[in-house]
Amino acid sequence: MNDSCAFKPRMNLKWMTGFILALCVQLVQGLSVHFKIPKPIYVALGRDLVLDASIEKNVEENIFMVTWECSSDKGARRLATFPGKTQDPKISMEREGTTLRIAGVQESDFGRYTITVTNQDGIQTSDEKDVRKHEKPSEATVVLLCDVSRDEAQWDSPVLTWLADGVELTNQTANMSDGGSKLHLQGMKGHNYTCISNSSLGTSVAQFIIPDSTESPDGCRSCAIPTVIVSLVIVLAVIGIFLLLRRNRLLRYTPPSDRNNSISQ
Repeated sequence: MNDSCAFKPRMNLKWMTGFILALCVQLVQGLSVHFKIPKPIYVALGRDLVLDASIEKNVEENIFMVTWECSSDKGARRLATFPGKTQDPKISMEREGTTLRIAGVQESDFGRYTITVTNQDGIQTSDEKDVRKHEKPSEATVVLLCDVSRDEAQWDSPVLTWLADGVELTNQTANMSDGGSKLHLQGMKGHNYTCISNSSLGTSVAQFIIPDSTESPDGCRSCAIPTVIVSLVIVLAVIGIFLLLRRNRLLRYTPPSDRNNSISQ
């Protein structure tokens, strides 16, 4: 009897604890906030930083306040509160506080950002994101796309092969992505690019030729047109000097009487 009586309070306490935890989870589960990009975000000095968050809530819930904070080695600081105004003119909020924008990022702006959302009942939820400094600007590149029609069903995927001036390209000699369908031309020196597609549907070949008619002997296409203009100016200057010297020579050997007659006429 004693054991059974001692067992019931334990079960009741365990049941009550589980019920309270479940109730808390149910209350909080209706409100959540998360960043649209879960990975750390990189930004260079002097550029603009934009952090986007998304809030999920029940229909009957109202957002009472949205706050943004940044933590770094120098400590934590509050950046903005919605509704409200920011103290720093370079910081602004959009979309009812779920988007934070910082213009002209400085060293002090790198760190861990936290967005905290509070509803009308005082329940809070938050999410964090690391903002790191990007040291080197990303290089722009031109990409050739080899697109194969998939209108008809087939059992295999096309195998793509790229040629540059007749020489086959590999991952060691060229920058290819998306299974070889994209060829990045950064650092490439070819003029005739060929994409060959092999599959159960057959073989298809596509070519892309970079015109080199305006290329100068040293390989500088942009220098070709200015070089032509400079050459034309030099030729015209030489012709002008030649005509001027010829005129002076004729005047030098013309008798004075003939010069006077020519002037009077």
